Amino acid sequence: MRRLTAILLLSVFLFSNTPVHELVKIGAFIEHFQEHRAIDANITLLEFLQIHYFSGNIQDEDYARDLQLPFKVLDFSVSGIVFTIPPTAPLVLTTAPISVKKQIAPCDQSLLPFSHLSDIWQPPKYC
Repeated sequence: MRRLTAILLLSVFLFSNTPVHELVKIGAFIEHFQEHRAIDANITLLEFLQIHYFSGNIQDEDYARDLQLPFKVLDFSVSGIVFTIPPTAPLVLTTAPISVKKQIAPCDQSLLPFSHLSDIWQPPKYC
């Protein structure tokens, strides 16, 4: 029963969120290939694929029929699905340790050379 449910859910996902639903149009592909074979008996499957998929968007007399082929017009929307796994253990929040500020003694500015004091980038005022 689980396997059948998994296959069903995977099928629903693939057909609704990916272009796999275009494979339903395989029948139209076969019929259109047979129509081309009726017109030109020497056309191969590779030539048919070349004409319809690798020659650009050719608008000939059967253009409307060409648009019914699979993967010619992709019209699907993607919706995001997020699966979350609930945590097995409860989340424990702890408080951050309290930091103690230390008093820093100021440096004697008279010991610094005068050239550094006139520069834009001055040394720190406290050591």
